[in-house]
Amino acid sequence: MRDMFYTNYDMMMMYMKSFSSGVYFRVSKELLEEFTRVARFLGLSRSEAIRRAMELFIERYRGNEKTLTEEMRGILKGSKLSSRDLEEMHMVIR
Repeated sequence: MRDMFYTNYDMMMMYMKSFSSGVYFRVSKELLEEFTRVARFLGLSRSEAIRRAMELFIERYRGNEKTLTEEMRGILKGSKLSSRDLEEMHMVIR
């Protein structure tokens, strides 16, 4: 039977699990290597760098739907997506 006492590591892991969610996504090896290099240069873990990148992304696009739609149109210019497809994509992002 395990002692009723927790190590600092156990307590840290319980704390982290109570406030966080894991995310899995795929990126190219080259992108991951460059991202890791820059994060380490800044003294950040990859997780912390990703959290900060997500916060910056939200800051940039929150309340700025018109700009986001315009950017999507610019990215997708020349594609075969209709205006309706773009609006549906916009609704998913919002």
